[in-house]
Amino acid sequence: MKRGLSLKRAVVASLVLFGLSCGDGEPASSTSTALTAAPGEVTVTTARVDGTDAPTTSTTVPPPVEDLLFVPEAFRDRLVELVEETQMLRGLSFLDPVAIEVTTPQELTRRLRSQVEDGPDIWELSQSLLRLLGLIDEESDWVSVMAQFRSRPTPGYYDAFSQKLWLASDLQQATPLDEMTLVGEIAKALVDRNIGIWRRQERLAGAGDGDAITAMGAMAEADSMLVELLFLEGLGDAAKMEVAEQAWELSAAAVPLPSFLVGSLRFASGPTLDYLQRLYQLGGWGLIDDTHSDPPVSTEQILAQGVGQLDPILLDKPGFSPPEGYQEVADAVWGQWGWETLLSSALGPERAFSAAWGWGGDRYLVFNGGSDVILAVDYIGDTTADTEEMRVALADFIREGMAVGEGRWRDGGTEFYADDYAWLSGEGELITFIAATDVEAGRGLRASRGS
Repeated sequence: MKRGLSLKRAVVASLVLFGLSCGDGEPASSTSTALTAAPGEVTVTTARVDGTDAPTTSTTVPPPVEDLLFVPEAFRDRLVELVEETQMLRGLSFLDPVAIEVTTPQELTRRLRSQVEDGPDIWELSQSLLRLLGLIDEESDWVSVMAQFRSRPTPGYYDAFSQKLWLASDLQQATPLDEMTLVGEIAKALVDRNIGIWRRQERLAGAGDGDAITAMGAMAEADSMLVELLFLEGLGDAAKMEVAEQAWELSAAAVPLPSFLVGSLRFASGPTLDYLQRLYQLGGWGLIDDTHSDPPVSTEQILAQGVGQLDPILLDKPGFSPPEGYQEVADAVWGQWGWETLLSSALGPERAFSAAWGWGGDRYLVFNGGSDVILAVDYIGDTTADTEEMRVALADFIREGMAVGEGRWRDGGTEFYADDYAWLSGEGELITFIAATDVEAGRGLRASRGS
């Protein structure tokens, strides 16, 4: 069976081959930690930079995995080795055995698809909003796109809800790419058991897709990518080349994804992975663990690579009253990366980057009216010039990307309407942007401001 590879892992594989390195094999800190595993025991040796050994401690722990009886016999020993190697690479140890649930590749695919298909209401709402903003075309079925994306074949998957590693039952002799993927999933389980970041992400994801949640999710994902990079650096040249060839082959055969989805995925494998590598070089895994405990509150902090104090402006909730038949379903923050991804779909990456870089804060509301949807956003830049740059870029985005026509000046802003509706305030320190699938509902929401 040919196994799939997510887009972010294809990127990770290529980064190593293009010379990306996590230092010289050790973090740039005053000490380095190596973990060696014997049956039933983990020995931690701390080496000082002067070459002398600090005192060592040995702690007896349970075997690294459980339920090995159900793991394909030809892969059992190698799985244990991968768990032990992941502990060494990540600088953490499992206090309890890794819970393994072996299932058929077909059942594993079904489970991943069900994470999308079992909640169709939220995905259908997302589809209406994405079509309104011109991010997907009218023929795209967003539930099918996401289900197909989430359910590509994989050798294993860490499920944060059950805290189990789901393992494909047909594993006999894993390829280096399979092993790299499994190391990343084992690392997620390891970090979750010690820090709880994946469980926190799982809980927060149900509360809305805010900017802080995006930052936390990217931090969690990039953590496992960094472990994958370290694992890949330890492979021989032939194995690295095999990983790269298979990764590019699978990427070329993959179903094309909407550009904004590709951009969203790139946040973890691009700037967030760069951010974690910088932390790793400065203070090793200890500094990364501390950052997980006190994570960046916005995507802006990650994009700035932790340089300077960047505190987003906390805007009040926009004062809109929804039209009859509509109800509020989201109240959240889009964030700098969200705006860059949105604008890039119509204006290109360079223009989008420039406009979004001056992000100071935003707050958006989504109202659901059955088959119709309304988006209302307040936005402020770091400076007056930043605000105006975003206003001009957003006006161009509306004209280029949405089915609303050219627009005309009305009541202190530009009103657009054709198949859909949009309104953009034309003055002031605060930008207000409204988009609606129903023209009269959009006008009604705009008129309710302050009522």
